[in-house]
This record gives sequence, C-alpha cells and structure tokens, in this order.
Amino acid sequence: MLSSREIVRLKLIYNPAAGRGRARRHVGAAAEYLRGRGAAVELAESHSPADLTRIAAESSHCGEFDRVVVCGGDGTLNLGVRHFDLECGTLALLPLGSGDDFARISGIPRDLRKACDVVLDGRVREVDVATANGLRYLGVAGLGFDSEVARYANEEVHYLRGSAVYLYAILRVLPRFTPHRVRINGREEEIMFAVFGNSPQYGGGIRIAPAARLDDGLLEVCIVHRTSRFQLLKTLPQAYSGKHVTSPFVELRHGAQFNVESERPMDVYADGERLTTTPVQFGFMGHKLRFVMP
Repeated sequence: MLSSREIVRLKLIYNPAAGRGRARRHVGAAAEYLRGRGAAVELAESHSPADLTRIAAESSHCGEFDRVVVCGGDGTLNLGVRHFDLECGTLALLPLGSGDDFARISGIPRDLRKACDVVLDGRVREVDVATANGLRYLGVAGLGFDSEVARYANEEVHYLRGSAVYLYAILRVLPRFTPHRVRINGREEEIMFAVFGNSPQYGGGIRIAPAARLDDGLLEVCIVHRTSRFQLLKTLPQAYSGKHVTSPFVELRHGAQFNVESERPMDVYADGERLTTTPVQFGFMGHKLRFVMP
C-alpha cells in the first residue's frame, strides 16, 4: 500500500475499443476521481494493439510511474503485459472490458470508484507470467475448439457483451467443428481442445481450469478428449462451476512446461488474443509481475 502522504504517479492506458467502448466512456471519470484523491495522473490512449504494448512497456521503466494502470478487459491487459518491465514496473487494472475475468479472480470490483481505490490502496502481489512460444499471457491459453470460438468471437460478434459473446460463438462454431490430432509432451492425443491455465477462468466466468493458481509456478491443463458434439455442448455449461472436470473425456494435468505439436498449424489464443500457432511451448517467464490487488 502506498503512503497517503505521497503523491502517487499513475499512468492510465486505455484502448478506446475495449468493452465495446466502455473504456473510452469511463476513463475520464476514473482519472478525475484519482486526481481527487491526490494522485498525479497521466492519460494515454492507444491507437493500435502494438501502440498499447509500446506505451505500457515504456511507462513501466524504473522511475517513470509508481503504477501503470491498464484500463480495459483481459485482451487489453494481455497487450499491456507483453513487454512490461517485470523488474521495475508495477501494474494495476481498471476492469473496463467485456468479460474482465482476470479482475474477477483477482477480486478487483467492477464498480469504477472501488476499482480506483484498489489502484491506490491495494497491495502489490507477485503473480506468474505464463508464455506461449515466449509470448506472455496472464490468464488462460487454448487451442482447438477453444481458439476457434475465440477467433469467431473476436471477428464476427459485434453487438453482444460478456459471457453472451462466447456462448453465441460456441453455438456457431460447434456444428462444423472436428477433433484435432496433437502431441502433448510427445503423447499422441485426439482432442476437442486443450487449455493451459495460469488462472482459473476465461470467457466471462467459465472456470475451465478450476485449480489454477496465479503464483504457484504451475499451469493447470484441461484436455477435452474426442467426444461427440452433443456431449461437448452438454458439458460446457458445467464449466461455469468447474464441474466439467468430472466428465470421462476431460483430463487435468499440471506442470511448468508443455510442448504441443499438431498435424497442421493450430491457432493459440490467450486472454482473448491470438498469440501464436503450433508447434507451441507453454511455460513461464523467469520474473513474476508485480500486480495490485485488493
């Protein structure tokens, strides 16, 4: 927690498109409230994904700001951490996205003023930074049906928000989906999808990797083996409570590193953003991220 006698220097970075424009509409009120509490606030609007990554990286260098505040959802947070200075910077979050899964599992309230209070009064916790082919992510990475749903949600769904986006995408992608043959750490598998969770949930509340922890140095891997489309559709709603793990075609594994190969390249999505393709190695950064939580 920062001393109330210090002038806290904050850099607020926002993606104007985050949360279907929610970040753009509310970031001004957030800056005003933080200034009212005595903070020195600098606002920065990003003009592209690469621009947001650049601004966050430059703002995280030692001596620049006390806390770099990403204003947006899981995708914006993912972009913000890509080249963030893990040795010097401290990252905070104002959840102004659609799903805001990382905020939920971190205990950050969606109420704007309460979230601003966390930025100033919260404690700094060290959390793991997972990687897919060296590209960072904080939440959940996936491939197969999972990533095809993420791609459809990003490219084709424009008017829904939150978990409704992913539910609609699931229903549209499922009828044409076929299983994939992959090798996970050299073991042949035929899967519907596999996810590699640094945190427990994604997709607006889907607890796909329910035992994942942010600071244990392990990924929880949820593998959904080949099954019928009907069984997959029947099981997916159970994932909101984590009960999908009892299904006979669902397997959980834990480890610090996983290698995945496939017969043809498969997209890997993490935190709602496309990161890379197979073959892919999942692991962790050597340094943890200092992140502000309640």
